[in-house]
Amino acid sequence: MHRRLLAPLVCALAVGLMSCHHGAPKPDVIMVVVDTLRADRLGAYGNPRGLTPFLDQLAARGVVFKNVYANSSWTVPSMASLFTSRLPSQHHVATFESKLTEGEVTLAECLQKAGYETAGMQANFRLTRDLGYAQGFTTWNVLRDAATKVRGNRVREATAKWLGGDATPAAVRAPRFLFLQYMETHSPYEPVEPFRERFARSADGVDAASANALMRTINFRAFTPQIVDVLESLYDGEVASVDAELQALFNDLEQRGMLANSVVVITADHGEEFKEHGRMAHGHALFNESIRVPLIVLAPGLEPKVIENNVSLIDVAPTILALAGLPAQPSFEGQSLVPMMAAHSPLEWVLSLTGPPPDVITELPKTGSSMDIRAHSRALLRGPNKLVMELHGPERAEVPELFDLQTDPGEMSPRRPPSPTLETALQTRSEALAKRAAAVAETGQVDDATKEKLRALGYHF
Repeated sequence: MHRRLLAPLVCALAVGLMSCHHGAPKPDVIMVVVDTLRADRLGAYGNPRGLTPFLDQLAARGVVFKNVYANSSWTVPSMASLFTSRLPSQHHVATFESKLTEGEVTLAECLQKAGYETAGMQANFRLTRDLGYAQGFTTWNVLRDAATKVRGNRVREATAKWLGGDATPAAVRAPRFLFLQYMETHSPYEPVEPFRERFARSADGVDAASANALMRTINFRAFTPQIVDVLESLYDGEVASVDAELQALFNDLEQRGMLANSVVVITADHGEEFKEHGRMAHGHALFNESIRVPLIVLAPGLEPKVIENNVSLIDVAPTILALAGLPAQPSFEGQSLVPMMAAHSPLEWVLSLTGPPPDVITELPKTGSSMDIRAHSRALLRGPNKLVMELHGPERAEVPELFDLQTDPGEMSPRRPPSPTLETALQTRSEALAKRAAAVAETGQVDDATKEKLRALGYHF
């Protein structure tokens, strides 16, 4: 079928999906972000260890995007991109002191304007109201604990408290936007039982406490293969524990009638490195272990399917607006994924486009650390090709490297010479994004107590 004839067909399918419950109340929206969750830890993404039985059940009922990329490799810029559908170079949230400016329009603000009750329950103590992350949220609950990390049961309990005993049918109450962020899979990895024992691997002379303590350093040479193996097993235990917490959460939401007419989105803000390229943790590079994340979407009228196309986290906010039947937000840079989900085949979606499929851009600006240990600054993904701008020397000069993810999924063998076409595309896109960037960057405060908490999570100053 000709591209011009197919475009209206896919648009009609998408409109039908968004309006299939015409006359019904707007759907509730539940967005879950699991901090530091790699896509390859889910069974739905090929992991054989059985870590995520609940998420795998959800994935079987929804749309699974197999190649999803965070727009940066650590929380602060990535979450700002998720909320605003804009790149770090546009919203300027890139350092520990960064503040999301009031001039940025967030997904929560769009939903609040449309009559949604908005609430955020999240365990990342750095995403505060003072730093602008609460824009559009009537309730923004930053959970705190004496321990380094707040565990998922606290997120679930705070959610239950916010919902209270209200049993008002969805048809006669305001729709709700509920944002939840979990921290289990962020270091230090301290899984609760039975998950610690079930997924543990041990090594002579390596104990969990000392291995976790190393995560506070950048002495990557000290991470022996045995230490890395123990840390990965602890990380897997955390993945399993958060999966169980999510099952408990969704059981509670179902009993409260919040899943009968809901858009559910489950994703992560970034991944984690386990020395695949010589480093640990995250925020250092743009290799796939750092930026490839899961994305599972369930909504009324959506048929289960798996989508292989490259997408990014800036596509999430426009997709949620579309699924809620709300107009697009002009400042959003991402695209709604509804036409992709509504198409009967990848070819049908591609043929419906008026141009080529959009490239995915991910960025890693200077983090504000006194030590610039970044390996990369920017990357562009187009089909199986990934162009990464590697940083070299004291001047941090950009040197392009090109990977073919189809033949080299581990990004071990850069192709030489790199692609001038992709380099030009990245530069052109970066220049276009800059023209739509916020005029100024704003900063907040990082006091000594906050710095110490951040160091406990493995961040460096």
